[in-house]
Amino acid sequence: MKTLKALPSTERHTAEYRDALTRLVRAVAAVQRGDGFWNVDLADATHLPGPETSGTSFLLYGTAYAVGARLVDRDTFLPVAARAWHGLVAEAVHPDGFLGYVQNVGDRPESSQPVTYDRTADFGVGAFLLAGTELARLTTS
Repeated sequence: MKTLKALPSTERHTAEYRDALTRLVRAVAAVQRGDGFWNVDLADATHLPGPETSGTSFLLYGTAYAVGARLVDRDTFLPVAARAWHGLVAEAVHPDGFLGYVQNVGDRPESSQPVTYDRTADFGVGAFLLAGTELARLTTS
């Protein structure tokens, strides 16, 4: 998203990046969980099925950007973004503001399991803030 924001529309790869983001947003909307999160393994809902904040935040960020940039239909994809935000705030944000359910860095998803309510990492907080900022921009567009 930051790359798309920085690239001039005339740059030869801009259309390719827009297309990739559009395809990603459409694909992940189809596998979003009812609680708004996306699973660690997007292809298998039963593999590592708990909530996970960083991936959900990054997918929310991309979805909100795509809506705001009019790359995808607002009426279809704004509810996807809103569901993700609601899930994050309702499940991952502690009463004191601590952000949980962040999968730590590892060489594969299994290496940092289990992801729990009390697990966090700086990059997960950053992703959450990016997502919230991008979603908030939609209220002014």
